[in-house]
Amino acid sequence: MTAIFVASSTAAFAGPVEVPPPPPPVYVEPEACALAFDCFYGGVEFGFGDGYVDETTAVVGANVVSRTLTFDGEAYGAFAGYNIQNGSTVFGGEVRYLHVNLADASGAFEIDSVLDIRGRVGLASSDALMIYGAAGWSTASAMGAASFDMTGFNYGVGVEYNINESLFLGADVTGRQVEGSNGGFDYDAVLNTATLRAGFRF
Repeated sequence: MTAIFVASSTAAFAGPVEVPPPPPPVYVEPEACALAFDCFYGGVEFGFGDGYVDETTAVVGANVVSRTLTFDGEAYGAFAGYNIQNGSTVFGGEVRYLHVNLADASGAFEIDSVLDIRGRVGLASSDALMIYGAAGWSTASAMGAASFDMTGFNYGVGVEYNINESLFLGADVTGRQVEGSNGGFDYDAVLNTATLRAGFRF
């Protein structure tokens, strides 16, 4: 009886047992990409464009080139896309819009903007560097006697360098062959751009 009383008294005077607080949560920042190039990306670009256009008209049922006009000027815009990386191979799709000021010296022809939708296939030589080729479809907004659209295909090459997991710099060279009709004339144009790029992966 005495032993039970002593044990009970000792437990009563000991007070509540202190439980240490749980450790604070540890925040782990998610990686921008599962692999170096495997994710969404977007950015801006600025550069230069040039090319030429053949203006033709129908004469007794035959297409005759009436003149060839050359043009050049600045180009700038934005791009967005998604890459999938398998080992050192990178492939994906991209949409790009460029505002261009490409006009011939006489002012008879001008291209105001171009939209590119293209696929890309690249080779990543490391987690920092990728070289790619691209091809796809293009449409350009042009001005002759009136405004009209030209459509065709594009092809190009480029390089991207990762500054860190999110930021990258790059360079792109793209050629396009587009055509359209306006005011009784047919236009076949070659439009080239060379741009420097800066973007983010996310």
